[in-house]
Amino acid sequence: MRNYKFWILLFLVLLQSSSLIAGTIHGFVREKETREPIIMGNVWIEGTTIGTTTNAKGYYVLPALPPGTYEIYFRYMGFKTEIINKFIGENDDIELNIYLELETLLMEEVVVTAERDKRKLEIKPSQISIDVPKLRSIPQIAEPDLFRAIQMLPGVATLSDFSAGLYVRGGSPDQNLILLDHIDVYNPNHMFGFFSSFNTDAIKSVELLKGGFPASYGGRLSSVLNVYNKEGNREEFQGVARLSLLSATSTLEGPWKKGSWMISGRRTYLDIASKIVDVDLPYYFYDGHFKFNYDIDKNNQASFSVYLGNDKLDLSDGGTTIKLDWGNKTFSTQWTHLFNSKLFSHFVFAGSRFTSDTEVVFDDVEFGIQNRIFDLAFKGTLTYTTSTRHSMDFGFEIKMLDFDLNYNVVDTKYLNGFKGNYFSLFLQDNYKLSPFTIFQSGIRVDHYSDGKYTRFDPRFSIKQLLNDEIYFTLTYGKYHQFLNLVQQEGFSFADMWFPVDETFEPGKADHYILGFNYDNRKTFSLSVEAYYKDYNNVAEYRIHRGADETLDNQTAAQNFHRGTGYAYGADFYLRNNIWGFEGWFGYALAWTKKKIDGFNFGEEYFPTYDRRHTITAIQDYRLSRKFRLNFAFKYGSGQPYTEVTARYAVMDPAGRIHYETLDGEKNFYRLPDYHRLDLGIFYNTKVFGLQTEFFIQAVNVYNHKNVWFRDYKVDSETIEIKDYEMLPFLPTLGFSVHF
Repeated sequence: MRNYKFWILLFLVLLQSSSLIAGTIHGFVREKETREPIIMGNVWIEGTTIGTTTNAKGYYVLPALPPGTYEIYFRYMGFKTEIINKFIGENDDIELNIYLELETLLMEEVVVTAERDKRKLEIKPSQISIDVPKLRSIPQIAEPDLFRAIQMLPGVATLSDFSAGLYVRGGSPDQNLILLDHIDVYNPNHMFGFFSSFNTDAIKSVELLKGGFPASYGGRLSSVLNVYNKEGNREEFQGVARLSLLSATSTLEGPWKKGSWMISGRRTYLDIASKIVDVDLPYYFYDGHFKFNYDIDKNNQASFSVYLGNDKLDLSDGGTTIKLDWGNKTFSTQWTHLFNSKLFSHFVFAGSRFTSDTEVVFDDVEFGIQNRIFDLAFKGTLTYTTSTRHSMDFGFEIKMLDFDLNYNVVDTKYLNGFKGNYFSLFLQDNYKLSPFTIFQSGIRVDHYSDGKYTRFDPRFSIKQLLNDEIYFTLTYGKYHQFLNLVQQEGFSFADMWFPVDETFEPGKADHYILGFNYDNRKTFSLSVEAYYKDYNNVAEYRIHRGADETLDNQTAAQNFHRGTGYAYGADFYLRNNIWGFEGWFGYALAWTKKKIDGFNFGEEYFPTYDRRHTITAIQDYRLSRKFRLNFAFKYGSGQPYTEVTARYAVMDPAGRIHYETLDGEKNFYRLPDYHRLDLGIFYNTKVFGLQTEFFIQAVNVYNHKNVWFRDYKVDSETIEIKDYEMLPFLPTLGFSVHF
């Protein structure tokens, strides 16, 4: 025991002694115009290998600096670089807050250099940060949409023009951890999966981790999507209003004595407009974001944010009534505290609620399904930075989960209730072994109460820099998931969540990733990643039930088949800023296969979202100070489908004959290739002294007939094939006003 205490004491002394004659610089980097935090900005000491990036609150720290005068660079894409000369003495602890100004004209070298520095300082494999202003300029259907933009990234597949679901490197949508201000959003879709739930005007930043994510994240097998709301302008009141063919949107923000606030709302008006033309379309959706920030003092900040979103359909025709009501409600309370300049902490108390109610009444006979999830979470993360070469992250997460799945069939109600508690601890170590080698290792421990499952997930990643232009990364991680989704491939409003229990073990995945990055520092950067994912105990919904199975008191094993799977491939991501064009090109080569008990006679098969080749391109070109042109192109090789091989006659008890189809091997054949070109033109001017932007966009410019799904008509003498198509040529227009 004495030896144990001695080594602990020695370790603490060594940590402390490393900074006895060294100084520290720390502070926050914010936008000068709004004082919003700059997330993942670059802080760099010129002429050295010392540097870091700002965290989600804009905080940075450069510890253990030997005495001397330093030239410190503060950089972020789209902002002027700030250079500060600072003398650091022995044991100095200097607070240096920086406010960056927007660039009026983006120079190519500034943009690419800022991106290069950020990638050089971080060790986040498969990570892509999405520029929110760029997101709004991508040609879209009626209005900007976050998930549609993410679907244009290599490694992210989609089912159709009508699905905003994210299929990341062979994973299904329920395998994505989607966080809004650090709380889970369980079904982030509007309009039957056509749009995502997030209003882009309310979003500050978006980060996608396509795989190999660090130990600070868990509970999902595939990817992490981090979405942060704006904090609000701390300097002055401002707002923006948008009107499109689909919806009206308004976002307001401003300061108060001790912080800032932001409120944003969006509502479709198809139900209102349809009445004008004497058409009954009783459907609409709305969403709202609110955030309130309290700057307590220089070491403490607090915030409270709320998200509300809902879709409603109330359709009556004769004796039939269809009512659909689904949506999300979340809140997030955050507290950021600096124990000292080297120990940063962030605590979150948050809740998320998802509800989905479906009710159908036919000739006074009622059917219904209700799915509800309530998630109450408390989590914390602490970052201790011992030196410019070493930092540690450690934290915890506690969740209380409550699931309800109820059926109403004629006069009988079937009730299913599931409760569980989720606990996790993680530790992550980040160490710069040399100026050219960075190593990150971590461990995450998860426990779920229903089934008493405890899982240990090791993670590690290493980055090797060859020079200022080239580096490699190697990553491994183990991941577990404690809930599964009954997903409808066509529309997503009726998606239902089931937690694991003692009858069905958690899903597991192992990620292996090898990355190569090249940046020529002026005009383009290239990222290439090869990956392999191995799945175990993945879930597939059981469509057919036994005659003796009831709809109440169900277990997870009654609802899902279990199986294995794997996915492998490579993503190519080329960012450019040359000859006036700014954007990216992407290519993905991918294979995904599953082997599920009770499916395809126990043989492997390709899931519907498997695409061998995907090509994407997004480019923006400024024609003049007022006009801007952009385009988005996507190509995907054919998706798998199951072909009908024959039909057979069936006689019902009344002696009537009808025909049924006989399916062949599951998903053995492929639909025709998919491709689509979208264009947009934007015009900026002033109307009544207010900055105004008008836009005209066109989806599927050359009107290519992309096949959504293939159906078979068997009532005639021969089987007839019917292809259902996706979006035709579709022009849209709208405008936005900034005030």
